[in-house]
Amino acid sequence: MLRSLLLVVVALVSACSKAPESAPPAPAGSSSPAQPAIQWVRPQSVADVDRAFEDARSRNQPVFLFWTAVWCPPCNQVKSTIFTRPDFIEKSRSFVPVYVDADSPSGQVLGERFKVRGYPTMVLLSGGGRELTRLAGSVDASKYMQLLDRGLAGGNSAKQALEAALAGRSLPADDWRMLAFYSWETDDGQLVPEKDVAATLMKLAAVCPSGEREASSRLVLGALHAASQAKDAKPKLDRSDAIASVLSLLEQPELVRANHDILGYAAADIVGLLTDAKSRERADLKARWTAALDRLAAEPKLSHGGRMYALLGKVELARLDDKDGPLPPALVDEVKAQAARVDREIADLDERQAVIPLTGAVLARAGLLDESDALLTAELKRSHSPYYYMSQLASNAKRRGTPEGKAAAVDWSRQAYDRAQGTATRLRWGSSYLNALLELTPQDAAAVEKAATQVLGEVGPDSVQLTGNNRAALDRMSKRLAAWNKDGRHDDVLARLAGALKAKCATPSAVDPAWCESLFAPSKRA
Repeated sequence: MLRSLLLVVVALVSACSKAPESAPPAPAGSSSPAQPAIQWVRPQSVADVDRAFEDARSRNQPVFLFWTAVWCPPCNQVKSTIFTRPDFIEKSRSFVPVYVDADSPSGQVLGERFKVRGYPTMVLLSGGGRELTRLAGSVDASKYMQLLDRGLAGGNSAKQALEAALAGRSLPADDWRMLAFYSWETDDGQLVPEKDVAATLMKLAAVCPSGEREASSRLVLGALHAASQAKDAKPKLDRSDAIASVLSLLEQPELVRANHDILGYAAADIVGLLTDAKSRERADLKARWTAALDRLAAEPKLSHGGRMYALLGKVELARLDDKDGPLPPALVDEVKAQAARVDREIADLDERQAVIPLTGAVLARAGLLDESDALLTAELKRSHSPYYYMSQLASNAKRRGTPEGKAAAVDWSRQAYDRAQGTATRLRWGSSYLNALLELTPQDAAAVEKAATQVLGEVGPDSVQLTGNNRAALDRMSKRLAAWNKDGRHDDVLARLAGALKAKCATPSAVDPAWCESLFAPSKRA
């Protein structure tokens, strides 16, 4: 399969000038009267969204949908690096921008309507509601603007381009770039089922013309990362061809720059997929990949988040064959220095919400738990979403593996739940607190029942609350409690929880009462 994929990337030494760097984004809050802010539509009801589409149709403009949550680090990254750009603000006059907060009264219903779950999801739709494409926020802001321009220009939607590519029909360069940089991680089955993403990306990588160097390289990495994440059988691939493809890409700075996000967050996954532990091939690929990440981590024009992801990739590669062993001292020193730099240099609160959690995670992954704790704890006073940092502090405490650490992990999880705001968010953090109890103190049935009852109390008995991510969270909660009760010792607890939910399901406006009835079933003991 990847013989063609190899040709896609090995021919990349052909002459092609590096795209010029676009101007950096303006600092948050720098808009002047001459450059007003984005005129977001912030719907509180389905009717509000319907009016936004009517407005778009009357203007013959598309709709730009931003599905987000206040606490979400990648969402805040987009807000701080893309939505503050003067060119994005100006471009927003050519579409109707709709900002859907998952915690708004109709947030989860709208999430279901537009088939969006992961935060952030950014969808460009026609005024008639036809989906045109989904935009990935992990790419450089300048690349994001290019992809947005392609979506606004009309032509094939992502679905039409995909169908044409898989059918062997010719596509313009812009369509290949749209497919390559499409937000596959937030597709949610709109173009292909999740289980088929890896195979689909491999097919696209194999048929993408070799002259489309940037799109080809992106499809190669996307295919390999998706294959590494496949839950069932891994797609078949020629490892030698794939390694040669990746090595060719790593030698070309412009392609490394264009794919900096995947090269950072997927480094260990792809190297682990393509090579055997402690093999010569792994050592060589790790060394070449690390060298590329070194250049990215030192790239001043890359965002703080982009540089930190490069550092994360280096740490993960160093840990690939020894997940808990010591890191090279030079790498530990680099992690400390870069953490101090981002803490010192980032003033914008949205960008801090994006980068400080990532930095705390990199410190923890490097074994610097005390340093991670200090960074995250200091941020509690500054962040608009301190519960996010409390969850990370809980994770750090659990990593220590001591009785004191377990107790601290439960306590941080409880504090995070207490501080969370918004129905969907409280349900999410309440479920996390319950998970901590089930994992770390499963013998405390009274605490488990108390937490589960409180979490159920977060949702109201109507179709607005019992849908979307809220429904998915309740499904997961039910399955985890069922696993806790596998021997039937807690049937009485589950019966009481089922009764508490039944009252919500019984109202005329409840969504799918049969689904409600299926939750918190007693053990199926013989």
